[in-house]
Amino acid sequence: MAKIKSFINKFLTWLKTSSLVKAFVAWVILVILLAFAVDKIVMPILAGSLTSTGVVPTLEGLPPEVAEKKLDSAGFKYEWLEEGRYNSQVPEGMVLVQMPAAGRVAKLGRTVKLTKSLGIREVEIPDLRGKSQKQAEISLTRAGLVRGEIVKGAHASIPRGVVIRTDPMAGNKVRLGDTVKVVISAGATTGKVMLPSFEGEMMDNVYPKLEALGFRVGKVKRVKGQNGELSGTVLETAPKEGDYLKPDSKIDFVIVD
Repeated sequence: MAKIKSFINKFLTWLKTSSLVKAFVAWVILVILLAFAVDKIVMPILAGSLTSTGVVPTLEGLPPEVAEKKLDSAGFKYEWLEEGRYNSQVPEGMVLVQMPAAGRVAKLGRTVKLTKSLGIREVEIPDLRGKSQKQAEISLTRAGLVRGEIVKGAHASIPRGVVIRTDPMAGNKVRLGDTVKVVISAGATTGKVMLPSFEGEMMDNVYPKLEALGFRVGKVKRVKGQNGELSGTVLETAPKEGDYLKPDSKIDFVIVD
């Protein structure tokens, strides 16, 4: 037992006096300190830099070059989707949709997908010549258009009630949902005069106009006004405005009492 204690004491004494052991111990301590620093300081910093986030900027309505610069400055990538979308509010070529949306928090370096606006969708007015009024309305609806005012026009060969043309003309491009006037044939109108609209006019002013057109006043019916019209205001006529009539035809009136 005494011999063992003596050996241990001699070994400890050697450790204290050996420069090689001191260097080794210093190296071990340095390695431990470095490992601690890497684990507790360096790795968290690296991990934080790899998972940094940012707010996606607002890009909708911007030109492509401006949107791309904003994404670059914010630390994001971008990708333009091939298919655009029609939109009546955002001009053609501008950013219409972005994903992720503006204001979202995302990892820096993430790709933001962008969709361009194709602007207002335009459609071609179909050729309605020769179609009935009902067929014309169906064709316009299928094209995404609205049938507007029906206008009567004179035509020697197109039968009465059949479409002569549209306004704007067939083949023109208009915005989806626009209104298109339809001109309907009044048939052969040689020697006939079109009856204009007298709605809203005072009957006293209608007499000379009617006489100048070659028509005569027929029956005059008086009714109570419903919208505050003045007494003597024309509400409607028979035949209706737009009809082509022979001279000396009688026109009946409904006026406010």
